Amino acid sequence: MTERDQLQRVLGLGDVVLLWISSVIGSGIFLLPGIAAESMGPAALVPLGVAGGLCVLIALCFAEVSSRFDRTGGAYLFASEAFGGFAGFSVGWMAWWVRVIAWAALANGFALALLPLVGDVPAWFDEAVAASLVVVLGGINLYGARESAAVMRVFNVLKLAPLALFVVIGVLHVEGGGFEPFAPHGYGSLADTTMLLLWAFVGFESIPIPAGEIRDPGRTVPLAILVVMAVVTVVYALVFVVAVGTYEGLAGSENPVAESASAFMGPVGATLVAAGIAISIFGTKAVQALVTPRCAYALAERGQAPAALGWVHANRRTPTVAILLTTGITLGLTLSGTFAELAVISVVGRFFEYIATCVAVPVFRARDRADAEPGAATAVGPARFRLPLGPLVPLLATVLCVALLIETDPDKLIAGGAAFALGIPFYVAWGRRSAAAATARS
Repeated sequence: MTERDQLQRVLGLGDVVLLWISSVIGSGIFLLPGIAAESMGPAALVPLGVAGGLCVLIALCFAEVSSRFDRTGGAYLFASEAFGGFAGFSVGWMAWWVRVIAWAALANGFALALLPLVGDVPAWFDEAVAASLVVVLGGINLYGARESAAVMRVFNVLKLAPLALFVVIGVLHVEGGGFEPFAPHGYGSLADTTMLLLWAFVGFESIPIPAGEIRDPGRTVPLAILVVMAVVTVVYALVFVVAVGTYEGLAGSENPVAESASAFMGPVGATLVAAGIAISIFGTKAVQALVTPRCAYALAERGQAPAALGWVHANRRTPTVAILLTTGITLGLTLSGTFAELAVISVVGRFFEYIATCVAVPVFRARDRADAEPGAATAVGPARFRLPLGPLVPLLATVLCVALLIETDPDKLIAGGAAFALGIPFYVAWGRRSAAAATARS
């Protein structure tokens, strides 16, 4: 039975846009402005723009490549089709672990975000809340993609409301003196600050993963990617401008947006933003609960993971075994706290997806030319969205990704390399012997 017969296409454009605005706008925009301002002052707007610009370039590459596919998998599927079994498995393996770790980290982050709202609580409160959240969202995800989307729509509205209030009221209190001097520490930390702010934008690369449950994914996914990146970039710029222009103590602040809101909205504003942080993390976590099991499902669907992970519930049309396994591993990491040490893998893991997809653009275009010859067989669908400026966008995006990796802490690269190496035995066990069959099924 093919995926088209198993998974149910229940997500429309509005669902996808709201889901991934929720995925991208997490805790980062609430917490990172203080760190960035400490490093560069108001000039942190420059690396914010660089990070946003890079993510837009990468997102454009994802938009073109994803417009060719209607199956679950995202960057894993793209790499498999463009470069073969081992490259695809490597991207899929890293993508799954990155999201498992992120899900565990967000669970603990949500518990911490609740503390300002609930006051003094017993020592076991954090772990109980974090674990309960993993189990609850895993359960909702088991029930169906439509139900998961409904939960996320509600929390997306609740998440954006405090940010909108912060921006609308805050722009009326912005003072130009907050931007002087603009670059008190110069631009020597531009690369490091860009790398820091880049992670406030990540999440858009997950949009194509559940394509098997999205209606008309060839059109919906690329359009959703572009809408999400446009909204997120504008929101981030406005939040940072308000924070700089209204709060003198921004540099080094651990909770800069809440403290800025308190400066011009009083205690009520600070409470609203604190609630917004908790809701924001919950919404992002809900998206992780939807997407992460689909990474494991995609590996199994192509024969590169145990077949049981590809089992779909007959009535609910959800990848039940993949959801249960992923939820269980996430719960273990959440309770053990080891995700903090493993989180460095996310640096290398996400760039696996970014670079592979950017390089896949010219590869698929070359195949288009070959497929146009008489008698040629088309391996994947034609692009329904095509990047402007020829090869310039994927080339520039790839160069910038590599440049940022070069600037990354070597310890993070080593940790990411170790995670990659850990997957090789699994590839030998499942991927190598079935790669040819999986490719033939495509």
